[in-house]
Amino acid sequence: MKKRLILILVVAALSLGADQATKQIARASLRGKAPIDIIPSVLALEYHENPGMAFGLGRSWPGGRYIMIGIGIIALVLVWRLVRDVEKRQKLADVAYGLVAGGAIGNLIDRVYIGRVVDFIVMHWKRKAQWPAYNVADAALVVGVILLVFAIGGTKEKHADESDDSAKSKARSGGGKKKRGK
Repeated sequence: MKKRLILILVVAALSLGADQATKQIARASLRGKAPIDIIPSVLALEYHENPGMAFGLGRSWPGGRYIMIGIGIIALVLVWRLVRDVEKRQKLADVAYGLVAGGAIGNLIDRVYIGRVVDFIVMHWKRKAQWPAYNVADAALVVGVILLVFAIGGTKEKHADESDDSAKSKARSGGGKKKRGK
């Protein structure tokens, strides 16, 4: 468990550090300025502050900031319980949880200290069709959840295969019981 925890903490620290550093840069260089096209007609850097959850949902809820902090903490605990139950060999699950933890903590820091999350990455098509702004923490969360699905799915398939192999082995050997003659 110690090695697993070290891997989780390293991945979480790296994703959290990248998130907080890029948000600081965004606050210093993008706030109040025109968007910067990274890939023209597709990807831009543009400063946004999101008081709600993903895609701005819940931004008008009374006490929404505290609700979002609570949801973030509950999600971290639930995902940890899931990861804890995955086999020790599942490094993918550990990396996934590190990404989820780093992303969730990055957005929690914003909610606690400034009351909203700083977003600055915008995907769009010629500024007509635009995906909601996001940040490094959001990207880490999404990638982490996808990896976690693969890790957990792989574990369930492995257990199903082992159960099938065990059942076939027992069937070949007579179910593990010796038949007595009458």
